[in-house]
Amino acid sequence: MTSPPVGAPRGLPGAPDADWHRDEHDAPGHWSEVLGRLGLGAYGVVHLLLGWLAVAIAMSGERSPVDQRGAVAIVAHGGVAGRSLLALATVCLVTFAVWQLRACAVGFRWVDERGLRWRKRIGAFAKALGVGGVAYFAVRVTVSPSENASELQVVAHEAFALPGGRLLVLVAAIVVLVTAISTAFTGIAATFLGDLVPEKLTPRLRLAARWLGGIGNMTRAVVFGAIGVLALEAVADDDPAQVGGLDVALRALAEHTLGTMALAIAGVGFAAYGLYCLVDAYARHP
Repeated sequence: MTSPPVGAPRGLPGAPDADWHRDEHDAPGHWSEVLGRLGLGAYGVVHLLLGWLAVAIAMSGERSPVDQRGAVAIVAHGGVAGRSLLALATVCLVTFAVWQLRACAVGFRWVDERGLRWRKRIGAFAKALGVGGVAYFAVRVTVSPSENASELQVVAHEAFALPGGRLLVLVAAIVVLVTAISTAFTGIAATFLGDLVPEKLTPRLRLAARWLGGIGNMTRAVVFGAIGVLALEAVADDDPAQVGGLDVALRALAEHTLGTMALAIAGVGFAAYGLYCLVDAYARHP
């Protein structure tokens, strides 16, 4: 009898503990799982909008922001319906973030390998931060739709003003670079497939998830790396204005690599990750 793949749920045929689906859920409860899956789907839609923004701006040369705030603003500009949808999405995003925080603390008990379990818990914490960040932008865009200030640069200026502030930014830059390396490994090794319930995936859907998740995670790894490098340069030059988020990182890549073509490539990568999130929302281990 063959063993199930590493990181796969123990409920696979031939694997021990067929009741994993009853007593080893990472989601806090049934409705938290339902709302959380909707939140993960909303996270995917945000990345699809990011991809569309990046490609559109690459073709037009406009200076609109290519970040989560810009993607969320597209929905917010849809009038009352758009703002209502954004409010619902925010609730679902926060619910999924709570789900991931719980998974970070006590989850992934269905993973047999101890080291893999802890790596997944760290990944869950990173995902909670990413999803929580989108929820934060959704609230800010709803409350202050015309505000364009970069919160990250404001925080950077405040950090540099503190005693030892440059050290704090240096540590943050290192954390972001480590995240970039980890995300690249995730994309190459396709470890994200271990988060999905195999029985829910047809061979074609599994292959699609493999490619979409791989391309999407590699795109995010490159952007995270650019954000980390910008933060390192800010520390070296003692210039907090060089710190930048997604939009600044993408434009820096465009200036130093393939020009606007880099934005288009990043747009395709973000769209791929958005589609993977939709598969993830459907097949993720509860």
